Amino acid sequence: MTPYVLLMSQLLSFPQQPDIKLDVTKSEASRPWAFVAPHENEHVGNAYLKQQVEKFGGVFAILKQHGQRHVTLSVDGNALQADPNRIFTKRGRMSTLTKLNPDLAAQTQLLAMAEKRAQALAEFILHSINANEASSWVAIHNNTQGYDDDGHKGRGTISIKRYQKKLDSGASYLIRVHDAGKDEDDLFFITESTDYEAMKKASFNVVLQNPDVALDPAEDDGSLSVLAEKQGRRYVNVEAERRTEDGFGDNHVAEQQAMIDMLFTILNESHP
Repeated sequence: MTPYVLLMSQLLSFPQQPDIKLDVTKSEASRPWAFVAPHENEHVGNAYLKQQVEKFGGVFAILKQHGQRHVTLSVDGNALQADPNRIFTKRGRMSTLTKLNPDLAAQTQLLAMAEKRAQALAEFILHSINANEASSWVAIHNNTQGYDDDGHKGRGTISIKRYQKKLDSGASYLIRVHDAGKDEDDLFFITESTDYEAMKKASFNVVLQNPDVALDPAEDDGSLSVLAEKQGRRYVNVEAERRTEDGFGDNHVAEQQAMIDMLFTILNESHP
């Protein structure tokens, strides 16, 4: 395929709160896919993904504020925390705001204002990646080594082994898990069964989300994967391990680059 020429790279300020920005890279090629990195401290594969967007087309937005996982919303003189990957539905916005700001639930007016600010941020992100025009949404994430209570001093909640345990115990938000024997922290989390089969065949760790999350309020965490399911769009999350600020774990650069290459193979086969 002939490489495309980079059309635009710019830093966009969130109008309601200009200290929150999006680093947006767009190719001159109009392609039916869009990429987003919602957590600023998860950036192992971002530079490589930018190169691939320039080569194959599309748009990629990186959320930026103060280098942390969560964003700080300044609402009526209050600094409120929110997980930017939990703001794409109202239920998710209310959940992340009350979870990360325990006193907020009792302040109904402030909570309503914060929810509207989070909604505006979600809409800003989706508009910036031309989400309405894209049939495939891709998120790029990084996670910590292992997982909580794994018996090996792991951290976090992302691991192909943990997903297998969740599925085996009856978790309703999953329907299939393939452990390819690679590092447990490097995995795809997806919505399309055809992508699952392709990634499984290529020996990648992969998790298939249950489409029923679009209908079950209990599974609506406000994530981009849930919104994609609600709108009937293909969703892919490219997860790989990162080294934490205190030196725990490693940056799986080569592994995430290989996953990104696999992703573009699938995207280009779907939309030649």
